[in-house]
Amino acid sequence: MKKYLALVLALVMLFALVACGNEAPAAPAAPADPAAPAAPADPAAPAAPEAKTEFKLASHNAVIEGNPYRIRYEADIQEAAAAAADHGLTVTYASFVSNWDAATESQQIENSINEGYDIILVNPVSSTGLDPIIEKAQDAGIVYINADCEYTSPDVNVLNVCTDQYYLGYTTAKYAGEVLGEGAKVIMIAALDGNSANTDRQAGFEKGIEEAGLEVVGGQYNHDWDAVKAQQIMTEILNSGLEFDGILISQCAEAALAAYDAAGAAYPKFIGFNDTGEFMQRMLKLNADEKKMDFMVLSNPPGVGASALNFGLNMILGKELKDDVYTIPEIHSIRLPSKVAYTYDDISNAEFKAMAEGMAPGDAITYWLTIDEVAELYFK
Repeated sequence: MKKYLALVLALVMLFALVACGNEAPAAPAAPADPAAPAAPADPAAPAAPEAKTEFKLASHNAVIEGNPYRIRYEADIQEAAAAAADHGLTVTYASFVSNWDAATESQQIENSINEGYDIILVNPVSSTGLDPIIEKAQDAGIVYINADCEYTSPDVNVLNVCTDQYYLGYTTAKYAGEVLGEGAKVIMIAALDGNSANTDRQAGFEKGIEEAGLEVVGGQYNHDWDAVKAQQIMTEILNSGLEFDGILISQCAEAALAAYDAAGAAYPKFIGFNDTGEFMQRMLKLNADEKKMDFMVLSNPPGVGASALNFGLNMILGKELKDDVYTIPEIHSIRLPSKVAYTYDDISNAEFKAMAEGMAPGDAITYWLTIDEVAELYFK
């Protein structure tokens, strides 16, 4: 009997083990209800970093006070910084002025690096000498751009954004040749000796003078973009009795004409170039009834600084410049073309009249490339 019970128990245990080894698979779980609320995120999981949208901008300028171009340059940068809000960006702006002192400019830029600015725009007093500071800014992750005047050291990889100054000089001199004829005598009043914009502009003037067959008379004159000095130089030239047919001048043309007004002297046959409201208004008034003097208006827009800012914003957002984008690859320079040109032939042009009459006397023709325009034209 005991053997029989033991056998029965053993069989029961064996059947139980077989049943466990052949258990049917569990039914698939029902799909989640799409309307049901999602499970709360794990509070311990790290959050994805948000893209930075607030940036500090430092604009370093050689001079502002008493210089209409520089005043407008800074105003345009501020407008472009405010316009960045349309792209969801907040750009706070600060301005620093060195008053043409290279040592002061270097210290001010160093301070901006130490204070953690995101973008530094520099209108350099000197075209070289800032390599260590530029490299320090770049090592700190700062976008550093030279605006308007080129920084010409080839030993540092820094972007230059400027107007094509060579074009301004060349176009003026070539047109003067058309107006005055080969062999005509002209005086040449340059801007600031040693400044890269002036150097390029003068190269253009010299090439145009050569091709047009003009003769430069008088001495070497520089007005340093100072209206008072320009009028003084022109007064001295008039008092000297020097004979000439036209004036080639690197802006400040209205100041040169003020010397004519003070002396009661007859105007020359041609003067150019300039781009202020006062100069254009003078040309309209002077030539209202008949042609008394030809002229050249070319835009050297103060808005080049605002364009440079929009290059910087594209760069700080991670975009790359297109291949072969540089006008002068050796110094990583992008030279923006001048868009506006007027001569006596445009006296009856409604667009010219509207522009001239709508500008304040001391203001200059200005415009700049937007963030989107810069992206389309210059970035991949």
